[in-house]
Amino acid sequence: MKKLSPLLAVLVLFAFCSPFPAQAQNGPSIKESINTFMTYFNETVVQSLRIQEILKDENLSDADSLFFFDLVSRLEKTLGLVLNLRDLYFLYGKTTYCFTKDERKYILDRIENINGTFKQLVENKYILTRQELEGLKNDRRTENLGLFNDRVNRLRAFLEISQEIFR
Repeated sequence: MKKLSPLLAVLVLFAFCSPFPAQAQNGPSIKESINTFMTYFNETVVQSLRIQEILKDENLSDADSLFFFDLVSRLEKTLGLVLNLRDLYFLYGKTTYCFTKDERKYILDRIENINGTFKQLVENKYILTRQELEGLKNDRRTENLGLFNDRVNRLRAFLEISQEIFR
């Protein structure tokens, strides 16, 4: 029995120190969330730079210019929002033991507001109508619009999953 006591103590210690399976499956960690936000930021900056190159093109019609200026504006708005998200997650990850229920509720409300803003940016109409967008069949427009909408929708889905960190 004396020989088994230290072994049993070590096993109990490992059992309590290791993450519980239910805890590990709840969602991404803070670090994974921050990496996702930074990936989004980098992809958005690259798309914005590509659009700036398109805008330098002399042969753009007024409709093309208006569309791309509107899209660049939306890209810039999302950059600010994603940096806010990154900061919220980073600070929460560093100080989880300090937050009260009200502070957690504030963070969750702030994330929901940002998520709602992302939804508005995707759903709001562009300066051009859908018919004009479809009628012009401009590959650059549809490609950039598709990239933007896809990226924002993936981020919104990720936000839904990652909120488990705060609960």
